[in-house]
Amino acid sequence: MFSLRACVLTALFASRTLAAPTSPATRDTNGEGLLVQTSSGPIQGFFNQTAPNVRQFLGVPFAEPPVDDLRFSSPVKKQPNGTVNALALPPSCIQQTSNSSSIYTTYETGFLISGGDSEDCLYLSIWAPRVESIQSQQRPLPVLLYIPGGGFTSGGEASLYKIPDKWVQRTQSHIVVVMNYRVNVFGFPNAAGLTEQNVGFLDQRLAVEWVEDNIANFGGDPARITLWGQSAGAGSVTAYSYGYPENPIVAALIADSGAPGIIDNEDYAHTNFTFLAGLVGCSGLDSTEEISCVRNVSARTLQTALSTYSGSPSISFKPAVDNITAFANWTERAIEGKVARIPLLTGSNANEGAGFVSFTPNGPGEATLFNLTESIIACPVAEEVKNRNLGGLTTYRYQYAGNFSNISPLSWFGAYHSSELPLLFGTHYEYGGPSTQYEWDVSYAMEALWLSFAEDPSRGPVRLAIGDAAPNPNNSSYFSWPAFEQGSSNMLLFAEGDTLMQLVGSERIDDYCTGL
Repeated sequence: MFSLRACVLTALFASRTLAAPTSPATRDTNGEGLLVQTSSGPIQGFFNQTAPNVRQFLGVPFAEPPVDDLRFSSPVKKQPNGTVNALALPPSCIQQTSNSSSIYTTYETGFLISGGDSEDCLYLSIWAPRVESIQSQQRPLPVLLYIPGGGFTSGGEASLYKIPDKWVQRTQSHIVVVMNYRVNVFGFPNAAGLTEQNVGFLDQRLAVEWVEDNIANFGGDPARITLWGQSAGAGSVTAYSYGYPENPIVAALIADSGAPGIIDNEDYAHTNFTFLAGLVGCSGLDSTEEISCVRNVSARTLQTALSTYSGSPSISFKPAVDNITAFANWTERAIEGKVARIPLLTGSNANEGAGFVSFTPNGPGEATLFNLTESIIACPVAEEVKNRNLGGLTTYRYQYAGNFSNISPLSWFGAYHSSELPLLFGTHYEYGGPSTQYEWDVSYAMEALWLSFAEDPSRGPVRLAIGDAAPNPNNSSYFSWPAFEQGSSNMLLFAEGDTLMQLVGSERIDDYCTGL
């Protein structure tokens, strides 16, 4: 395979010119690394005043628009077609909408997407330090490639709490890439007339391949890509390791609040797609004709039909077991070694359930919240940790318990689903009020561990203490996070009460999970 990596990496570390220009239209005239050659064509980025030392490339196409005959099909690699002005976040992939209230719609809208949605959505965005910062490093930078969550029905990279510019601005030592991928029926159609049922997962794979082929041009290390996701993104990350056991491309995995066990589509007869086809005027057709007919229905018509239908039977479109990208026998595959042998950092939040209930001022009560926390997220994560232990795979496990008023304005919110993300992305102080010093300490500690894991996955996450205000669990100046084993006290607990980090046993979660 021809790679742009070698020639551009040499240029990046030897001078401030990223690639030899072929015409004035593709020349980086200021030598600031804002025009980068890629397999999708030249990409024009920018600086802004809020993160003046971060090169931003927002809305970089990695696939052809998945429209017309490409709707429901495997993604097709983007072909160059002139310079891409990557100056704004792209629209999210077309969403399944809902009128229900939640803590996100009522209080924490920074987790929702902004900027609208579109069927033409297969773009990624890149945040990278200035060229001179990269040149000062001894090697290309580690890369965090993030898959957003959204229950496989919604979500995308244009989400305010999950913009990493301030984090990259502060460290100048890593690159963050965030991808879009198709969701709901557009990404997981599970139709009888299709060969590929989980094309949203194939979008994710193509994004990984694009980053491998091109990230060196931005100063990143293609040998140090960590695939990171949260919620459905975490389910995607962990499923990915089973889908590509021999060639994962990435060096490590991070899965926040998600696991393969959250993939539970049992529509083996493909009835959901046929029912939706009937709602949009494509009923009574054979499987091939059905696909052709639905491809000719407007995306907005499909979105409206999917989002407003609330009858019987219930229909949903999420990843289906295809024995290619998603499986029914995760445990067996782990034991048999049919999984990528790369390390995983994973965990869950102490009050995940608060993110899965309709909003009421006083909440549904502690028992309901705990049961939802365990059943929806914590126990599936625990099950995957156990599977990896059975397979002899290195795994680092955490629980996040932070309850900060600018992220959780009502006390019953606590460490709800997604609430750790503003601390990891460094956006916790931007939208709900200023952060306490303790909240900053927790944020810095988590960022340091996630980043150190990406820097050297074989070493594992490590952290230096930051003064007396942020001690490490062993009260030393250096903390090395131990790998988790069943029955050990090596689960790292963040921000419970006024304790920044502590190593604890996992029985606080696992004792309530059937089969563990």
